Amino acid sequence: MTISLWLGITLVSSLVVNGILIWFSREQSRELTTIADNSEDLLELIGGFKNHIKAVYELDSFYGDETLKSLMDHAGSLSIILEDQYGNIASLSEPIEYEEAGEQDGAQENEKEKHVLYAGTRRRDS
Repeated sequence: MTISLWLGITLVSSLVVNGILIWFSREQSRELTTIADNSEDLLELIGGFKNHIKAVYELDSFYGDETLKSLMDHAGSLSIILEDQYGNIASLSEPIEYEEAGEQDGAQENEKEKHVLYAGTRRRDS
């Protein structure tokens, strides 16, 4: 009687702990997905800002301006730092691209079918 009671208590506590861990992991994955999406947007915004400053710097009226040059360099270094720090996190929200293996497998199966169907010619007297 006491063994079944202890096993029952252990089962219930295990179910509760597993339920909490499943809930916690789902919440963490949702937060990580949100962070990854926001990081990707941030990297795109900084890249756009860097390109915009570069376009303004290349205009005839601003060419050679030291303030814009330092701002352009600062945006470039900020872009590099953010890419290094958050590039891996941002790539988590991108869909995974798989190779078109179905077409290659289909061609290999057709070759196998030919070999299986052919299987060499046999004579009855061999």
